Amino acid sequence: MSFTQNKETKEAEEALVREFQAGNLAAYDKIAEIYQKKIYALSFNLTRNQMDAQDVTQEVLLTLFKKVHTFQGKSAFSSWVYRITLNATYMKLRSKKKEPNVSLEDLLPSYNTSGYQQDKIQDWSENTESLLFANETREVIQKAVDQLPEKEKVVFILRDGEGLSTEKVSEILDLTIPAVKSRLHRARLFLRKKLSPYFEEYGSRREKK
Repeated sequence: MSFTQNKETKEAEEALVREFQAGNLAAYDKIAEIYQKKIYALSFNLTRNQMDAQDVTQEVLLTLFKKVHTFQGKSAFSSWVYRITLNATYMKLRSKKKEPNVSLEDLLPSYNTSGYQQDKIQDWSENTESLLFANETREVIQKAVDQLPEKEKVVFILRDGEGLSTEKVSEILDLTIPAVKSRLHRARLFLRKKLSPYFEEYGSRREKK
């Protein structure tokens, strides 16, 4: 479920926010209806736990109800909701002391003294977005994504999973555009090496059919 918006949708939501800030509770109900599934989806992608994602969703919706008056419109409302969702999700993860169980450096491609990549790895990363939603590969990819360190994982999910622009991710995470690109590149390298054996086998199976 993506947060990507067109201009009309953005303007309609901003109108709802203004109505709610003015005391119209019906406007809040509409905001909650628009964002409930989106909040849950983003939180679940990070926690991989239905109960945790449900808890985060309820917490974020309550936060929106209590703090909508603090939204000043300096960024898009969707970006504001994203930040609240990410903060609540990270709080949930930290409360459970969930730590990445693999080092990013351990799985990044290695290079020789001449600067050439030593491992021949199939480059499927440009098709990441479609692969994330392919039935046969979804579970395999998700397990690899789950192993990404937090900083790279959230950029990958927002950029390749949600389909947001680099500029939008930069705004949400308060990072420079080069920092977003760097983290995304590292995440894709990690996943490319981690998943290369699977896709080589997958390609062989298709060729035999």
